[in-house]
Amino acid sequence: MSGWLSGPRDSRSLGHSAIDGGGDPFSGARVVSVAHFEPAAGMQGEALDSYKRRFGTLFVDESTRRRGGIGSVVRATNVLGEQFALKTLVISGRDERASDAEYERYEAGLKTAFRQEFECHKAVSGLKGFPHLYGMGEIAGTPAIVMEWVCGETLVHVCDALAVDGAGRMPTLVAAQIGRDVFDLLAHLDFLEGGFVHRDISLANVMVRTSRLSLAEQVEEGFFDVCLIDFGSSTPEEMQGSSFTRVSSLTRKATADFAPPEMLTEDIAGIDALRKSPKIDVYATASVIYRLACGRAPFDLEAEAAQSVTGSGDAADSRGEKSSGKNAEATKRAFSPYRVKTEAVPARPVFAHAAAADIAAVVLCEPEVDKALRRACSNAAQAPSVDEVRDVLAFVDDQLASVLLACLSADQGKRPTAHEAFNAFSAFCGHYLENVVLSFQGEPLIPCTFDGSGAGSMRDMFAVRLAVRIAAWAASVAVLVVVAVSAAYSAGGMEASLLLPGMQWQGALEPWIVVLALAAPVVLGAVFRGPSLHSRAGFIRASFGVAAASVVEGFVLSNATVAPSSAHASLAAALFAAAAAAWCPFVADFALAVVYGPARKKMRGALPAGAAPRGVFGAAAVALEEPQGDRARESVSAEQEVSADQEETADQEESAEQEESVNQKESILEDPRKEGDQSE
Repeated sequence: MSGWLSGPRDSRSLGHSAIDGGGDPFSGARVVSVAHFEPAAGMQGEALDSYKRRFGTLFVDESTRRRGGIGSVVRATNVLGEQFALKTLVISGRDERASDAEYERYEAGLKTAFRQEFECHKAVSGLKGFPHLYGMGEIAGTPAIVMEWVCGETLVHVCDALAVDGAGRMPTLVAAQIGRDVFDLLAHLDFLEGGFVHRDISLANVMVRTSRLSLAEQVEEGFFDVCLIDFGSSTPEEMQGSSFTRVSSLTRKATADFAPPEMLTEDIAGIDALRKSPKIDVYATASVIYRLACGRAPFDLEAEAAQSVTGSGDAADSRGEKSSGKNAEATKRAFSPYRVKTEAVPARPVFAHAAAADIAAVVLCEPEVDKALRRACSNAAQAPSVDEVRDVLAFVDDQLASVLLACLSADQGKRPTAHEAFNAFSAFCGHYLENVVLSFQGEPLIPCTFDGSGAGSMRDMFAVRLAVRIAAWAASVAVLVVVAVSAAYSAGGMEASLLLPGMQWQGALEPWIVVLALAAPVVLGAVFRGPSLHSRAGFIRASFGVAAASVVEGFVLSNATVAPSSAHASLAAALFAAAAAAWCPFVADFALAVVYGPARKKMRGALPAGAAPRGVFGAAAVALEEPQGDRARESVSAEQEVSADQEETADQEESAEQEESVNQKESILEDPRKEGDQSE
């Protein structure tokens, strides 16, 4: 399907450049007449008459008809070849049990709701990210709205096209970029007089326009031309009195998987005020991004409903009663999504990187992330393992989890505003690649804050960390110098003897020997650590170097005799002080940088064993755990070579299937019309 609405929105003429396929738009179309047409924008005189003639006769393509809310949408073309979306009210047939008065109230309520949708759409018509509204009329006595036919894809199809694993997860950065652009639209609604709340943001009601750039090009650019559609649940923020759904005795329910709790009940105090808050859209947008990035909604309402039915049946069995289908239906009706969303919290999101069985396959779909990883690996002492790469990326992704959970608070007052959410998503997207490098190096990440101060606070943090590290090194060197000079001055010229198996020495202690001995721990620690200043492995190697030098020198001192004998204890104390001073700067480097090990292990432990789906793109051409650059590769044993030969045939067959899948997906991304054809 080429979108719930379809058609370009730019300065070009709607008719002649918007017709897909170049065929006859009137072939097989049904002719309809739009009476009592009311323009969305005020006009009069000849301009009004000309405007009405433009929409008076339309040719409707019934093959494009889709149901949306309380109406159905179809593509229509006027005599000039201009394309529009024509939405007509759907009034169900009369129930035999309903009286004439009841049916009239029902019909009047539907028309009131449809009129309210037109008025709400009028408030945002012409704004970026919203379809243009032309007017409202009647077709054979049925209310109809004429609006822009948006060329693009709903997030339902975008998610399918961009999924990187079998669970339907999108790359975390791409999902966050879509969220950033939706929150940008919502933030601008604050400038509308009276405000505006959509109240039904869902996968089906958010589109990505493809009239200017294809979906693949927008992924590459990192910015998406998103558009909100279907205003059947929307309302002005400052509308006085009861909501129109109550006036018409109609409850136009939002999509339960994405709606906040206050949209799923009628029984809480102040419900009208709660339903006019823009934070309804913040919750719904966060739920949509959760679904894109995690492959599931924040709450599995279907599973909860099924569990309620099962629990009811078990309870009946325990009482010796026979469970019936009627009881199950009653339990389903009693199941409350509102209670689920208020009595529980969403599970912490598990994104594509953390869940990937084949992390290389996921990274292969993210060229920019792959470049950032390779840039980070180029300066590493050794190539990272697959688990290390997964942990590095999962730790960066976890920043988005914190933002989403804040937006998904059941308490409306605790949610951020759309502008604050936009700040956090913008910071996450803008610093994502930099944070990948920082996470790989064990550095603190640039935070994504709701007030937009992440980068500034990060610069302050780096300055403080640098000052503390310099102070730690300065203090350690100062202590080491004082200890070495004092010990050399005190022990210089003392008579000493050393007796070891196969070795015997006797003579006067030279000051330079004492200085070298006391400096050996810090020198050996620095040599052992190498360039890995902030890694755990570098810290362990440095600690080993300090300990090895201290143990060797302690062993030598324990087998030495110094005159006078009181100097022996002084030298031992000096050695201990020098070892402690040598170890402290290495501790400071590690403590101020690598603070993520426990968190990464905790995230990995949160994944259920065997639950990670296999990437649909298969194994990457180059495994990430292989050494980079000119580093020598380990030789493969003969047994491994034989095993590889035996598996080669199976791998070739699997690779062929994977290549076909990738080609199909790339074809869809490059040509949005082809995607629409396949979806239909």
